[in-house]
Amino acid sequence: MPTLPFMLSKSGDTAVSGEILARDFKATPYWLEAAPLSDSEPGGLPVRADVAIVGAGYTGLSAALTLARRGREVLVLEAGLPGDGASTKNAGNVTRTLKKSFSELEHKFGADKAAAYYREGGNAFEFLRELLVKERIDCQDRWDGRFYAAHSPKAYEALARGTDKMRAFVGLETEMVSRAQQQREVGSETYFGGQLVHGTGLIHAGLLHRGLLKCAVDAGARIIPRTRVLDVAADGAGFAVTTSRGVVEASNVIVATNAYTGREGSVFRHFRRRLVPIVSYVAATEELPHERLRRILPGLRPVLDTRTILFHIQPSPDHRRILIGGHAGRRYRDLQQIARVLHAHYSDLIPEFRDVRISHCWSGIFAFTFDYLPHIGVHEGVHYALGCCGTGVPMGTYLGHKIALQVSGSADGKTAFDGRGFPTVPLYTGEPWFLPGLVRYYAARDAIRG
Repeated sequence: MPTLPFMLSKSGDTAVSGEILARDFKATPYWLEAAPLSDSEPGGLPVRADVAIVGAGYTGLSAALTLARRGREVLVLEAGLPGDGASTKNAGNVTRTLKKSFSELEHKFGADKAAAYYREGGNAFEFLRELLVKERIDCQDRWDGRFYAAHSPKAYEALARGTDKMRAFVGLETEMVSRAQQQREVGSETYFGGQLVHGTGLIHAGLLHRGLLKCAVDAGARIIPRTRVLDVAADGAGFAVTTSRGVVEASNVIVATNAYTGREGSVFRHFRRRLVPIVSYVAATEELPHERLRRILPGLRPVLDTRTILFHIQPSPDHRRILIGGHAGRRYRDLQQIARVLHAHYSDLIPEFRDVRISHCWSGIFAFTFDYLPHIGVHEGVHYALGCCGTGVPMGTYLGHKIALQVSGSADGKTAFDGRGFPTVPLYTGEPWFLPGLVRYYAARDAIRG
């Protein structure tokens, strides 16, 4: 397997004794077992479309669905197969928070803006829940909350300080769980208590994508796979969209490519300079007896630790397996090695996990921004929704809907993220040369601060 990009070399990794990979181990997302990617041949490329959407992930398909339902002629252009990106390579977490804590955003932007941004996180969560019901998308969704496990006493104190503010400014219900009580959430004595956040959930990432795809197609959107967009250029009152299979004229264009934004064309180079692609890893275990799963995760909720470079362990939405993730931004030989390293990490934390076998392991690229907030807007007439910063399941789906409303001229398309600058840094072109040093810094800071 070729070396994965954007990662920091890691030495001294150890695995637990014995073979922990299942005999039928697959270096592919577990989600694809129930929702394989469609391999249909692309149809003919039309000469013209009302709205051309670049990217067939959650964001692009949500935008396509909204526009098609409003009577617009929609064409979705996908470089590979629909869903062959972060939409089927994430861990299936549905959060209502943002990457930065409320306190961090309050310090930078003030309480009012921080509250507005966090309310948008709640709006994204509620939009997705309502969409699943309205469109009858069955993606094994569960809404049991999540547990943030404090990796140090200081981390516990920081969580506690933010509890009242989250409740007062955002209406997010949380409760602190002491170290003596944490065994009700995770089968480990290593943590120092934590925070239970209500009103979050899990979905089957592949089934969600497949459901959105079907809804968009049924509404009249055309999905064209294996068609890379090379450039978007103003052409009279609209745009000339140059693809690997020809040119399409479009009245409007939406860019929904996130971490998979290409290098070709000035528009895409503009966005690449503002997005930081980071490789993240997830592994799935073989099916486990329910009793054992409950000994590992008694609360049957996702458990995320409080390190800057976080780790997470969670039940699969059907409660038959456990998913683990972490070590984002590091470099490994192959996915087998990653699986062993993740397994060793959780074997050290949770004794009951030690002889569990790994059946699947995969990686995906996710886009962060320099201000750790999502971005939606217009650049040189081209609409975009990008940079969900690890919250793409709800936020990408929500912002796809919102940017579609903005294209339609609807006042309902307004968001708290409108009208903001989209920052970059000098000399950055989309290749995160600074990432290895940044990962080292955050790892050292976590170790020093505790």
